[in-house]
Amino acid sequence: MSAAHRLSSIISLEEYVKPRKFLAVPLLAAALAMSACNTGDTGAGSTDQPSAAAISAQDINPQDRASLKQGGTLRQAVADFGNNWNPMNVNGNLADLTDVRENMSVAMFDYSAEGVPMPNPNFLESISDNGASPLVVTMKLNPKAVWGDGSPVDVDDWIATLKACNGQDKAFQCATTQGYDAISNVKAGADKYEVIVSFKAAYPDYTQVLSSVQKAESVADANTFNKGWTSLKNEWFSGPFKLDKFDKTQKVLTLVPNDKWWGDKPLLDTMVFRAIDVSATAQSYVNGELDAFDIGPDPDAFAKSKGVTDGAIRKAAGPNFRHFTFNTKAGLLKEKTIRQAIVRGLDRGAIGESDLAGLEWPATPLNNNVFVSTQEGYEDMAKATGLDYDPEKAKSDLEAAGWKPGADGIREKDGKKLEVKFSQLADVPVSENEALQAQKQLSEIGIKVNIVTVPIAKFQDGTVLTNAEFEIIAFSWIGTPYPFGGIKQIYGTDAESNFSQASIPKVDELIKQIDVEIDRAKRVQLANEANKLIWEEVMTLPLYQRPELIAAKAKLANFGATGLSSLRPENIGYQN
Repeated sequence: MSAAHRLSSIISLEEYVKPRKFLAVPLLAAALAMSACNTGDTGAGSTDQPSAAAISAQDINPQDRASLKQGGTLRQAVADFGNNWNPMNVNGNLADLTDVRENMSVAMFDYSAEGVPMPNPNFLESISDNGASPLVVTMKLNPKAVWGDGSPVDVDDWIATLKACNGQDKAFQCATTQGYDAISNVKAGADKYEVIVSFKAAYPDYTQVLSSVQKAESVADANTFNKGWTSLKNEWFSGPFKLDKFDKTQKVLTLVPNDKWWGDKPLLDTMVFRAIDVSATAQSYVNGELDAFDIGPDPDAFAKSKGVTDGAIRKAAGPNFRHFTFNTKAGLLKEKTIRQAIVRGLDRGAIGESDLAGLEWPATPLNNNVFVSTQEGYEDMAKATGLDYDPEKAKSDLEAAGWKPGADGIREKDGKKLEVKFSQLADVPVSENEALQAQKQLSEIGIKVNIVTVPIAKFQDGTVLTNAEFEIIAFSWIGTPYPFGGIKQIYGTDAESNFSQASIPKVDELIKQIDVEIDRAKRVQLANEANKLIWEEVMTLPLYQRPELIAAKAKLANFGATGLSSLRPENIGYQN
């Protein structure tokens, strides 16, 4: 749908389907039916697996809006609704919430299938830069663009938005300060619709930072920024749709066309979002209660969706990946030796095969924290560091560190058992599967994994991550066409989305260089230097590139697996 807010990556379970937002979003990776455990070959060299690179960049049933009928409803599912709708806030940076608000938000750019940004004339008439360092960018806004209360989208909004997350006021709980902290000044040009943004140096990814804007009053102070977004307020949004009603009891939210929208009239009459247990989403689609949903790594849902006669499965290779995050300040995970032993004790190929069994998607382990295998710059960090599946090496490392096998097979040291906690998300089969696999595999090297169940609500409101209430947890990062931006957001010292809480000073130094490096080849080199250090530190452990598999009614047009691209909500509709 729209490229509503493209800062870096977003968090998700496994249900996020829409275009890649630019705040790295943790996707609530959810909908996986338990598949048979496979502890055999990792599959990394299998020749019968499909290649992610061979899958299309975009699969959306593209149609000219003039050929589509006016009217209709698009019914979608979310795992749950959170209580912070601010896309810039670390607790609002969730895919389910983005699914809703992207239809109501400022989208400065349209993104091609290759992830190339182009001005969206609904909001941005033109954009130019001085091609120098320090960088100066000039935006000419569309004067017709207005917020839900009728006030103009203008320079005051940009000044407030870009100031909120520049890192100078730590009270603002931003999902990231990446890019904002590179700006030295924001001011009006010839009038309030000309915005001049000055950077401290070069900044090649400036379109990432300028992809969206918030209404000035909504981010004016830290209290409003952090606590003022508990409900959707139409006056704080600007897009083709607006909120009609939200039944909190039934957990059903309805959007309708925005009567103040100045662009092409939306084709759909309504968009309906209903909170449904992720394990029941596929059956709801089969029963005709939903018009589209994200299959994710769910073999059961994939099989069910293939049987829907008036449906289709749309596929794209996006920059999204499943992973484990390690809390490096919790329990025994404070010891890097133990974290590295866990990496060597985990057969990620087997985990991927178990997660993805029955899907038309490769289960090849992903060995890079920044780039997926289909992106330019991908290098195998497991090979480069020698830190990969090797249970015998894991055992010897633990032995050398003083962890000896006990009578029950669990290692001990100074009277303490070698135990770690894995937080699985309740009723999220993919998370439950990965917890069980980790428990079984790590027991073979003498590590006991205690599985802790976390309610989905604690993931949706962000607290389990931001309060560091976990030791190991699995979810998906939904990437963007800006892979370099996620390095600081997820791995920088004290970064808002650095849920591992690790600090690598050399990585912080490299981030500063990456931010201003214009030569892409040099940026890739620097990124992989940082990547190698991150891999060795074991902040996060990628599992596999996450499939973007979208089940949708066959006649639903301009919607589906978007990859790196974006779609305009007003153009989503049905063929006759």
